Amino acid sequence: DNALLEVSYIGYITQEIGLSSNSGHLIITLSEDMLALEEVIVVGYGVQKKSDVTGAVAVFNTKMLDERPQTNIIQSLQGAVAGLNISITGTNAEGSSSSTIIRGSNSITASNKPLIILDGIPFDGPWSEINTSDVQSIEVLKDASSVAIYGARGSNGVILITTKKGEKGQISVSYNANFTFSDPINIPRMMNGEEFWKYKTEAIQASLGADAAPDAYLAQMTATEIKMHEARQSTDWLDLATRNSFSQQHNLSFRGGTDKTQYFISANYINNEGITVNNQFERYNFRVNLNQDFFSWLKFSTNTQLGRYDRSGKRPDFGRAFLMLPLAEAYNADGSMKLKAWESSSDQFNRNPLSEINEKNSDVRYKVITGNVLDFTIPFIKGLSYKLNTGFTYESSTYKNYEGRDTYFGEQLNGRLNTDDWNQTDWVIENILSYVRTFGKHNIFFTGLYSAESMVYEQNKMTGVDFPNDVMTYYQAAKAGTLSGSSSYWKQNHISQMARLNYSYDSRYLLTLTTRRDGYSAFGENSKFALFSSVALGWNVYNESFFNRLNIKDYLSSLKLRISYGKNGNEAISGAYVTLPDLSTFNYLTEDHKPMYGFYPRKLASPSLGWETTTSFNVGVDFGLLKGRIQGSLDVYWSNTEDLLLNRTIPTINGTDDLLENIGKTSNNGVELSITSTNIHKKDFNWSTTFNLSHYNTKIKDVGLYDENGKPIDDVASGWFIGEPVTVNYGYVFDGVWQIADQSNPNSQQDPDIMYSIPGYVKYKDIDGVKGITPADREIIGRRIPDFTVGMLNTFSYKDFSLSFFLNSQVGITARNYLRDVNGISYSQTKMMIDFWTPDNPINTYPKNMLSNVDPYEAGFYEKTDFLRLQDVTLSYRLPQALFKKLDISRLEVFMNAKNLATWTNWTGLDPEYIGSQRSAPAVRSFILGFKLDF
Repeated sequence: DNALLEVSYIGYITQEIGLSSNSGHLIITLSEDMLALEEVIVVGYGVQKKSDVTGAVAVFNTKMLDERPQTNIIQSLQGAVAGLNISITGTNAEGSSSSTIIRGSNSITASNKPLIILDGIPFDGPWSEINTSDVQSIEVLKDASSVAIYGARGSNGVILITTKKGEKGQISVSYNANFTFSDPINIPRMMNGEEFWKYKTEAIQASLGADAAPDAYLAQMTATEIKMHEARQSTDWLDLATRNSFSQQHNLSFRGGTDKTQYFISANYINNEGITVNNQFERYNFRVNLNQDFFSWLKFSTNTQLGRYDRSGKRPDFGRAFLMLPLAEAYNADGSMKLKAWESSSDQFNRNPLSEINEKNSDVRYKVITGNVLDFTIPFIKGLSYKLNTGFTYESSTYKNYEGRDTYFGEQLNGRLNTDDWNQTDWVIENILSYVRTFGKHNIFFTGLYSAESMVYEQNKMTGVDFPNDVMTYYQAAKAGTLSGSSSYWKQNHISQMARLNYSYDSRYLLTLTTRRDGYSAFGENSKFALFSSVALGWNVYNESFFNRLNIKDYLSSLKLRISYGKNGNEAISGAYVTLPDLSTFNYLTEDHKPMYGFYPRKLASPSLGWETTTSFNVGVDFGLLKGRIQGSLDVYWSNTEDLLLNRTIPTINGTDDLLENIGKTSNNGVELSITSTNIHKKDFNWSTTFNLSHYNTKIKDVGLYDENGKPIDDVASGWFIGEPVTVNYGYVFDGVWQIADQSNPNSQQDPDIMYSIPGYVKYKDIDGVKGITPADREIIGRRIPDFTVGMLNTFSYKDFSLSFFLNSQVGITARNYLRDVNGISYSQTKMMIDFWTPDNPINTYPKNMLSNVDPYEAGFYEKTDFLRLQDVTLSYRLPQALFKKLDISRLEVFMNAKNLATWTNWTGLDPEYIGSQRSAPAVRSFILGFKLDF
């Protein structure tokens, strides 16, 4: 009697229940803690209470991984974290190719990728190799203080991914499965056969002139074009290259443990069809996470993942599929593939874009990732512990491809074989010393680190041509008429030391000091080591006594101010031996025809080449309103990067014309806002919203070129401009179309002093005020980085039903729509449907249709890519548990999910996110059915 039961769990309000001998069976429901300030989050080499964090750390709500099923974890992160900019650059079966940066691009030529830490060890593989069902938490470290613990590898930000661990208690079994039906969307309207015939004949007639015979254009048409036109046939190459696809995913996991042993075991299988023909991705993942307490002072844990990833199969060439004539043929009369789609003499134009799907292709990788930790508690010094963290990653890839006589190049070469076998081994050993103590109102958390890491890569490649037949495909290297091979090897090492001190006084005043020394083998002999440090301060204003006297706690329920400053490095140079001198071979024959091998210098040594260094300053505020119903954070940051890794032009007498050096500078600033609100919280109905907005602006300050006064100047040849972002649109500006000035002489030039000022030709904007077109008439056109990105998730729940929808938006990018470019190559390629200029249709939006190039200076056509996308909608229903009580089923939930239901944009190209050549696989709309079952 009179016992007190306390029930607590991270993220929920603690409850105390009085017990007596008559209490009987208890059902206890915890309410979510809207303040969540006591939530423990991963900060690298340890954890901290959220209220004690001084850096800019964003916590991703991993419930979204459960509610928005994805093959690729990066798709779930897109638009969900302020400052994490994810651009989808293409579509494939493993969940789309993408570019990921945190707070913009500081580097010009080096990598801007963030560092990924998976269960404490670096991860450098594709995102698709991580099973989303295994993930427990994701934190994004953004400012200098947060990432300083990773030193030279963290200057572009850090993403920490922690997988699920075992729990004490009875074993729980979970099984979930989903089935996906996908189709291609947002495909631009290209010309069909009839439209292309009209387009080409009008251009030929305009070039031949009014005196030409009525059917003179037929002489410039090929037999295939004429045949298909007369038969009223048309080939939709994009339709042939794409398909509606079906995919499935299954995940089985076991979780449980005793007082001393806890385990989490999972198995995952994915078989995905891409929406492009012959594009497949198959994944087998097996994970074992184990925690074992040997003694009160010694613990062991392992996080191990085994994976097999099959990407076999070659998909069509979309670069050709977008441009291939609709009056060309894909297949012969017998159903076999027609390798030359029409009679053009150049494979640049006549090669069938579907030819690649006939190639015999095998692309399989195996990977082992294991992290093992021994955790010692030093018994004679309270609060002191030592952790030995070891990580090992082994990856092996076997690639085989054979182009038989049923492929374009295989037919010409009597078969072509390519093999590529490589393996990579990474290991890391970290010695971590931690000291955690509380002295009255003083709290100390010290972390010391010494680590070593090594990476070794080996590769062997082989190419063969001229085979007697195609029967043995890529297993007949010995039968090649000509066989050649190559091998490569590289190794790189890291050594680091780090110290971090977290101090707090009375949970009000917070201090974080971090310093890290890094050594990297790839840098020059004189610059292999560098020191990076940071400082961060925090003030929990909410915990001040004067705050209580203001009587506003019902309105302002939390308030913390943060400020941080520090330096970090970027080691992402282009190779392990880039600082060493390099020789190229020049082979020749002597007079008696003996082979001799010569060498000449290709690259000079750079013994002083070192890190790019970024200095950052961050000011932030975390706040809670209305008793925690609204929580948010606002961060403003500034950074300067110097010692950029750029090539300097040098006299060719040195044997090479450039040298990689630390020259140049960039700056960056931005703002990030995140808000989570509980809009309605009733017994049966809840509505919550998560909103984030981010903006950044990167500018180049110096690229190593100067005028006579020492002032930095643009590197126009490289496309680098002082005061502008790292990547820009630069060129002549489209300024309408030249019109007919004298209707009695419609072929006369508009202005005889301006070249190409012909009616119907593109008119260029006069930038420099000098008559005529000169290089000075080029300018920067719009931005290639967004003004801001926005993401918003709304979740509604009513009893056992749940509905969520996610909106993603990006504003401010201007991109060139290459599908609208003027076709000046004898009409050997098709294009988008365009309304052309004619004397009777004197528009200013697009030039005339003729064989000669009416856009000689290639101004191109630029458009805004602003979009708002309904990216994800999920409806789920949790069946009443009482229905399955006798089966020990604790949860059975069914759900429907739809992706990319709608996109609102004025962009007329392939997709507003795919701002490259506009000739890649189209975006995907998916409908997913699935269920989740827990025992």
